Amino acid sequence: MNTHKQAGQVEDLVEKYHQQSITREEIIETLKSRKLTERDIMKGGGFGYVLWSFLSFLPSIEYATKWDFLNWFAQLQRFYFPNWAIYLAIALFVLAIPIMVAFTNQNIRHGGVHSENETILLMQEGLYGIIRHPGTMASSIFFATIPIFLSPWVPFTILSGIGIIFIIAFSYYACYREERVLDIKKWGDKYREYMQRVPRWNLIVGLWKYLKRKSNQRKR
Repeated sequence: MNTHKQAGQVEDLVEKYHQQSITREEIIETLKSRKLTERDIMKGGGFGYVLWSFLSFLPSIEYATKWDFLNWFAQLQRFYFPNWAIYLAIALFVLAIPIMVAFTNQNIRHGGVHSENETILLMQEGLYGIIRHPGTMASSIFFATIPIFLSPWVPFTILSGIGIIFIIAFSYYACYREERVLDIKKWGDKYREYMQRVPRWNLIVGLWKYLKRKSNQRKR
């Protein structure tokens, strides 16, 4: 049985950070030289959001402009949602806002270098104690609900539905790739242990585990 612990590639930076012997700029430059930032593993990631915009809004451009070369989109059936579905989409969008705000605030205050893309500290408390990727989950809610609650004014077609499915799958894959290619390199077995405790996106399971851990801590 292999009991050797795999150390992360930022442990030296974390130690220097706590000793206040390294600057923010030096941390960022070191991460870049070691190719340990999200920008190094998700090059071209903006393409996913461009494609989502194309699928969600191109039919509405055709409706507004009547350009001949977009005429095909005018043939797509437009779907209408009942009011309750639109209100639910709005509610989910609004609920995602405090998640994003708290996520951003936590990164700024406790992320080491004020950026999730360049952080060296493995955050496991707060939102990170419930799910591993609160920011990405919140942003996927934004993109998934926008076409629905705008549907009274922006035509919702089959392409819009494909766009919603795509952006959720794309965001989930981005989280998976980040963990396998970046996070485990950064923090080694500490991150693997974190993965065992906290789910990637499952908010219900994550909240249940979080409350259970807190309850056990109070009993000690």
